[in-house]
Amino acid sequence: MKVFDGLDSITVPIENSSAAIGTFDGVHIGHQAIIKAAVRDARAQGRPSVVFTFDRHPAELLAPERVPGYLTTPHQRNAIIAELGADALVIARFDTALSNLSPDDFVKTILKALLGARTIVVGANFLFGKGRAGNIDYLRTVQARFDFALHAIEPVLYAGLPASSTRIREALRQARILEAESMLGRPYTFVGGVVHGQQLGRTLGYPTANLDNPCRQIIPGDGIYAVLVTLPDGRGYGGACSIGNRPTIEGAGRSMEVYLLDFDGDLYGQQLEVRFVKRLREEEKYDSLEALKEQMARDVLDARRALA
Repeated sequence: MKVFDGLDSITVPIENSSAAIGTFDGVHIGHQAIIKAAVRDARAQGRPSVVFTFDRHPAELLAPERVPGYLTTPHQRNAIIAELGADALVIARFDTALSNLSPDDFVKTILKALLGARTIVVGANFLFGKGRAGNIDYLRTVQARFDFALHAIEPVLYAGLPASSTRIREALRQARILEAESMLGRPYTFVGGVVHGQQLGRTLGYPTANLDNPCRQIIPGDGIYAVLVTLPDGRGYGGACSIGNRPTIEGAGRSMEVYLLDFDGDLYGQQLEVRFVKRLREEEKYDSLEALKEQMARDVLDARRALA
């Protein structure tokens, strides 16, 4: 899959494509249906399939106070789209100029002039253009004028309701991991860099990796989890992950920490990919560090059982 990072990277316009358009954060089962429809149409017509998306959620510019957490890193999103069979991915920078394009200008200057779209595939609730004035009804009325066929894909349902990024975020925040993964169509994985912490885990005999959140991904609800961790070199380890405010230790602050089972080494500065397999328990406050240490031993044993 060829990746165009920014509209200015398209030096030669794409010709006669089938284009899937959307934000595609999470690339969940509904997004997958849109992209797969574009890929199928392109193959049937003997032309390239193109996925058009943005470098950030539009809310970062239009409503920064309501920016949701992300479900995928950019790298994860790109890899998933490639696995779906797209020939090209166009990542437009969502800036003021782009947000101010009228629906007509968006179709004319981007979808037609740059992407050469002969077929446009979107979700049935798709909105675009200045003031979100463009919608499915608008696209239907301009098909003939701009010479494209429109495929509007109905939402994919999960538990009787449309699968959506909003529902997935809420499921993760409430630690309903299986529900979130059912709507994603794959495991949810968080990517974080290992940073220096207070080394409390090492003091208690369980050295943990403190993770930052460089891509502002959704972090599941507070608690202790059994996890699978992948290192940058591809090695995989089971582990126990603690998310929360560490109430037993006064002033410890909020953190996300991972203890890798049967691992010995230095992880500082490395990027870890964490899959949440099972929530083991809620976060609790203990009367002493010794009681906390005993509970950590039980957590490690429970994690091993959950991962067995």
